[in-house]
This record gives sequence, structure tokens and C-alpha cells, in this order.
Amino acid sequence: PEGIGEAAVEDAGEPEGIGEAATEEGEAPAEPNRGTLQPDTRPIIHVNGYAYPFISRWVLNQTLPYLSELSIFSYGFTPEGNLVPPPLEEGWMIEAARNAGAVATLTLTPLGEDGHFNNNLIHILVTDLSAQQNLTRQLLMTMLEKGYGALNLDFEYIMAQDRLGYARFVGNITQMMNLFGIQVSVALAPKTSDEQEGVLYEGMDYALLGAAANSVLLMTYEWGYAYGPPMAIAPANLVRQVVEY
Repeated sequence: PEGIGEAAVEDAGEPEGIGEAATEEGEAPAEPNRGTLQPDTRPIIHVNGYAYPFISRWVLNQTLPYLSELSIFSYGFTPEGNLVPPPLEEGWMIEAARNAGAVATLTLTPLGEDGHFNNNLIHILVTDLSAQQNLTRQLLMTMLEKGYGALNLDFEYIMAQDRLGYARFVGNITQMMNLFGIQVSVALAPKTSDEQEGVLYEGMDYALLGAAANSVLLMTYEWGYAYGPPMAIAPANLVRQVVEY
């Protein structure tokens, strides 16, 4: 029917005052007031998220738009420096991260057969140059083959005697990875002083590790956790103490 799907208009020209400024004779048209566009001064943040290969695809796809980096958890290694892949194939996660514009990060951990962090395994690695070279070579080949863009070293419960050895290992592997455009980050236990006691802290030298890696990740979480008393996972006052240190 006539008039449906199109606008009925008369050929009477453009209404007065529309599309141009009305001016008196001899005056220049006034500039329209478009307002002042303020620059965006908000800080740029880098957002990392850890995920296991058994994560729900729906959950991962809902989260990836907000991540700068997806750290896939995790690869391990043997005392000889042979790389141990995660129990489930993670290729689909690397592809999903790439499609979302996030960096896929390989997370390396010294997990024992029982699934817990094994500081004896760390000790063997940082005192055996041959094992380090073997591990670095296998890591590099795997990352280039699968399309990883970064490496995260999540070593925990490092013995005090391995403090310097671990920092040297981080420095050596960072130099090699950087040659191929791969960035290296190191996870740090939440210290508030250099003299802090405890197996979680004594083997981590913030200054040496900060200089050895491209970046660090402060593990300022899990003060509150499943097996402890009710409290915040990352209390603001405790996080602040670590950051200020």
C-alpha cells in the first residue's frame, strides 16, 4: 500500500535552517558547537588469567574479551629437563586466545607426580646446566610449534639455597626466549620484606628476578581459600603491603 516502507515527502526543498547556519548578509556562518572532546586519561592495564585445559569452552569464550594474556596451566618437566605436557590437549585454547586478540602463555611449573610443587625438582634443575639447556630447547620448540607467545615461570617453595641459582635460570631462559620474540614473566610469592621467613619466600629474590625476567606477576591472592577460615581472597590492605615493598 502507498506510504508503507517509504517516507512521503513533498518536493519543497530543504526546510529553512536545516543543514546550514542562518546568517545575516555579510556575516560568516557560525561554527557549530561540537563541545570539547576530553582525552582518555584512564591507565592502560594488562590482564592475565590462568586456566586449565578442562575449562568450560563457554566460560573461556566469555572471559577472553577481557584478557590481555591467557596463561594455560600447566607444563611440567622431569629431573632430566624433559618437558611434560598437560594431561589434556590445549591447542583449542591457544586458537581461542589468538582469535580474541589475547596472548597465549605457556605456564611452566615444577609439579611432582602427586600434583604438588616439588622444590627438590627445582633444586635439580637449577644445579644441572645440561637439564636446563634440554628444558629450554624443548620449551622453545613446543612454543614455536603450537603458537605460544609468552612463557610464565610459576615456581613455588624454592629452597633458600637455590635463591641465586633460580634467578640465573630465569635470566638464561629469558635471554633465549627473547631472541625469538617470546616474553618471559615470573610469578612471585607475596613478600613484604627481604628477610621474610618461610619456604614460600626465602628462595625468591625480588630484585634479581625482576631484573632477570621481562615482567613479574605478584601472587597477591589466596589469603582466603577453600581450606582456610572465611576471609577475602585478596584483602586490599595485605595486597598494598606487597605492592609497596
